[in-house]
Amino acid sequence: MTASSYRTVLPLLAAATLACIPGCAASSLSVRFDVYRSPLLGLPEEDGTISFVGFNGSDLALNNLTGYLFARALVADSTLPTIEMRPVLRTLSRHPHEAGQVSDSLALVVGGEMNAGITLIGHIERAYTEEYGEVKVFREEESIGVGLGRSDTRFINKAYVLPHIDQTAVVTATLRVYGVGSKRLIGGYSVTESETYRTVLPEPAEAPPDGAVSVEFVSPVLTEVLARRIVDRLMAGLVREQIQVTRRLIVTRDSRALSEARAGNWSRAVTIWEGIVAEDPHDAPAWNNLAVAYERSGRRSDAAAAYRSALSAKPGDRMIRSNLREFGLGADDGPDR
Repeated sequence: MTASSYRTVLPLLAAATLACIPGCAASSLSVRFDVYRSPLLGLPEEDGTISFVGFNGSDLALNNLTGYLFARALVADSTLPTIEMRPVLRTLSRHPHEAGQVSDSLALVVGGEMNAGITLIGHIERAYTEEYGEVKVFREEESIGVGLGRSDTRFINKAYVLPHIDQTAVVTATLRVYGVGSKRLIGGYSVTESETYRTVLPEPAEAPPDGAVSVEFVSPVLTEVLARRIVDRLMAGLVREQIQVTRRLIVTRDSRALSEARAGNWSRAVTIWEGIVAEDPHDAPAWNNLAVAYERSGRRSDAAAAYRSALSAKPGDRMIRSNLREFGLGADDGPDR
């Protein structure tokens, strides 16, 4: 099996739990099992391996820093099968492009050459400003007075001007996710972070600018803080959560496969249902049950094809349409007829 989020599917108890659905007169059974999905990726096709080509934008240093931190976070997450950044960049280097200007189409080409199922590409926009300011502070100092043959020591509060420069950075990162095989945009979202960093000056500046002025560079401390925040928020949209799903199996004339499924022998059930649809390609219940068995076994792309075949064989079946919808396919996603 290729890399997939379903590799970590957990068995429900020792085997799948099959139960009659109330009101269905034993015409169907329900099966529950655990899968993983992410808010952004959802439940990708069977080959969910990720390739990340980096961030575009005018600030190459910020692109590289954020890209490095993001790539490292992706690889470190065990629920996201991700290709290491170095071979991806080597593949990217074989194609003509300008730094910070990698097109989405090129990202898809690189993803295909890396045999990835999903490719990620980002874009960063930033605005840097500086503003000069002064703050009056008071410090307690000794004051010594001498008179009439004696010295007198006392403390006074003396005013000083403390000059500083406030650097402010606003960074917006956008991430787009494409399915490599379908060349379809799966999803995308943007996050914005801002922060200010104050630098105290040794002495007041002469004729400082009035108000905030745009600058090209800010303190590396400021950019690293924002890059890490951006990465944390982007990862929050990708990390997969464990969820439990329910699918419906249709009771058919051949109960052998259902018995195998009830016993937890899903590979045997798959073999039986594959044999049934090979003999009768118009057997909608068998296609539906095979799709559920594929999904339960972690073969999501095969499950999608089987669900479409079930819908094609019996477009009006409510249980098939319900399974299709819960799987993530609409009734209009069936094959052309």
